[in-house]
Amino acid sequence: MGLPIILGLWARYKPVPYWEAHKAQFYVEGRPIFTAYDSYYFARLAEDYKMGVFVPGGEDKLRFVPDYTNYPVVIPFYSWLFEKLSVLFNKPIENLSFWLVPLLAVLFVIPLVLLLYFGADAPLAAIGGGVVGALALIYLVRTSLNRLDTDSIVMFSFFAIPLAVYFAVEKAKSKREKYLFLLLLALFSNLFYWGYLHAGLNLALWLVSVLLLLLPLFKKWVETKRFDIKELLDKQLLLDIGLLTLAFNPVILLFGISALLWRLAKYVFHFGKPIEGGFPNVQISISELQHLGFDALAKMTVGSEWLLFLGFFGLVLFAWRRFKVFLLLLPLLLIGLLAFKGASRFAMFLAPLLGIGIGFILDLLWGYLKERFGWSGWKEALPLSVLALLLAAVLAYANRYSFQFIPRPIMNSAIASAFIELGRQTPSNAWIYTWWDYGYAIQYYARRATFHDGGSQYSPKTYFVALGFTATSQEVGYNVTKSLTVCGAKCIEELLKEGKTAEEIKELFVKGELWKRADKKELHPVYWAFTEDLIGKFYWISYFGTWDFKTEKGEHHPIYPAVCREKGENLYLCNIGGMLALLDKKDLKLLVGKNRFIPLKVFALRTPQKLEIKENKKFPFGNAMEEVYTYRPNFYAWYYTDLRAFESNFNRMYPLRVWDSRYFEKVKERFPDYTFYLVR
Repeated sequence: MGLPIILGLWARYKPVPYWEAHKAQFYVEGRPIFTAYDSYYFARLAEDYKMGVFVPGGEDKLRFVPDYTNYPVVIPFYSWLFEKLSVLFNKPIENLSFWLVPLLAVLFVIPLVLLLYFGADAPLAAIGGGVVGALALIYLVRTSLNRLDTDSIVMFSFFAIPLAVYFAVEKAKSKREKYLFLLLLALFSNLFYWGYLHAGLNLALWLVSVLLLLLPLFKKWVETKRFDIKELLDKQLLLDIGLLTLAFNPVILLFGISALLWRLAKYVFHFGKPIEGGFPNVQISISELQHLGFDALAKMTVGSEWLLFLGFFGLVLFAWRRFKVFLLLLPLLLIGLLAFKGASRFAMFLAPLLGIGIGFILDLLWGYLKERFGWSGWKEALPLSVLALLLAAVLAYANRYSFQFIPRPIMNSAIASAFIELGRQTPSNAWIYTWWDYGYAIQYYARRATFHDGGSQYSPKTYFVALGFTATSQEVGYNVTKSLTVCGAKCIEELLKEGKTAEEIKELFVKGELWKRADKKELHPVYWAFTEDLIGKFYWISYFGTWDFKTEKGEHHPIYPAVCREKGENLYLCNIGGMLALLDKKDLKLLVGKNRFIPLKVFALRTPQKLEIKENKKFPFGNAMEEVYTYRPNFYAWYYTDLRAFESNFNRMYPLRVWDSRYFEKVKERFPDYTFYLVR
């Protein structure tokens, strides 16, 4: 047990000196920046709880305006825990999360080892599952320094609950022991729901637990080929099912029915497909929901493909020889297999199972050798210990890249500072119009409401935010923004029910008709917020913003940052997204390689005083190059893009900083860190 925990902690705390050496980039106002966007959600709930504004199930005024969404029905466990620790130690949540999250991440090893060692008599499977689970790159990434999220409580629960069930059903020698394990089950089950708030998983674990109780009947029916309904009504069996159900909490199980159906629909049947009405589904742009091949899956779990196949083979043997324990772990396996469907983060649940499979092969080999040579006592313990160390060493070496992984903040200190500044530059009732990735961070740092975030990006509102940024008219951007303040997701759903098509609803937004005829205008001021990281995200923003409802596709119009150095009169050597090119500012063309010319249709020079645009009349086509001033004196940034992106509101208002004062008012800029506009 100790070896997997030590290895897991070593891999997670190893990057601490690197963070200490890069405090200027990794910290903001003395606080380490989180390594995941979702961390800001749990941290903000903790702050709301501390401030006394958290109302269980009540309306959350900072999320998903103008529809709003509700707070969870109970404060999430980690939000509650870190709020209490923050008050107790008088430390910011980020500083506590930085040190505590890695420790919480490896706690799953304890129930895993107990279940495999005492429940399945498979000590090497326990070592294999613990080492691979703790060191798997995908799990390490998701439970690294300062990643305040629920993955650790989920992994712990997927082994703790089966442990309590197995010992209550199979190992308890008296009623006293059974009730003790059922109480432990009740603790783990309620902690799981409190920590993750996904009742569908509690329901899945309850179902396999009931199947474990019914296994003797299934076996008897198979052997006798007779089915007797009266056997299902046995008083002791019904009592055991009832006690099991009571321990799982019937209220949570009822919630779980609808929750499980919704999850299946989201991740299995409707993944990546257009949402209702034909609006684009943002799922296809989310990296953690991408499809994984065997090679990538192997690297993220056990470290190599041959170990991946060996793990699956061993898992089949484990199911054959230790079916009762395998049955209780079946929900974990099914969720892990979703990684092949297109949810890569679920691969972390496969990792310990693959380790169990690898270790179990050695358990079978060890059992044969022990019986063959009659080993016992120290003759058994010594070679078994050596074999366990060798197994751990091989699996640790296979996952050696996990020890090299250095987690980095999800944003740099400039962007985090921008969100803090956004809170200072806007009134408390302001609504922020920006891309969904930053929703949680803005709610936390700026304490301002957003139209969408990492938990509400699947509605048509995300499309309209992209449309406003991608449109080539600031009047359209203004109309779309104003329309969103009076017509959110619920309003769009009602328009669809009335028979309007997505294309027709888009026109209503573009022309501003919904805003103009609204009986009640929202009094909340709205701000467009641009930050440096959005330039890279415009690849997908433009895709959704140019969505064609007939073809159900959009167009990517990326904006590439470039680094250009003067090499002669009107000549610059540029690195554009890794492509080296010689820029001729006079003839407006790029020389790539020895004889490949790429014409530039437009060259834009943005100084603090004015915007100069030079158009190339020699070519009927071409791309655009931009040289723009920054907040640093005499330092200019360069960008390369196509003409569609060049004309977009995003490019005009952010890199070029050109705005129509009829619709927008620039509030403050520190380019490229941030630029804020008030929608008039």
